[in-house]
Amino acid sequence: METDTIIGIHTLIQRNESRYLANKIGEEMVIMDMETGDFITMNAVGAEIWELSEQPVTVESLVEKMLTVYDLSSNQCIDDTIGFLQKSTQQKLFSIHNSIAA
Repeated sequence: METDTIIGIHTLIQRNESRYLANKIGEEMVIMDMETGDFITMNAVGAEIWELSEQPVTVESLVEKMLTVYDLSSNQCIDDTIGFLQKSTQQKLFSIHNSIAA
């Protein structure tokens, strides 16, 4: 049985470069899954998160950086960032550390 990963503000993440190749085209990021050959396209916000997670980074640090770029409330930025990362765990786009398995 597969468990869901619960990502919180103190969760440490890093992009999964061992499985994915990425290339920025304009504001978007095109990512190829080297295991399946599938392509994923991220909008500008997803591309920003991908770029900021080259090295291990906490969700809190990501949110702080995103707030300097985008005009969002702190709560909205936290919710959107965690939601994006939560969906991304299904594709293993990011290595997730310090999380809770549900």
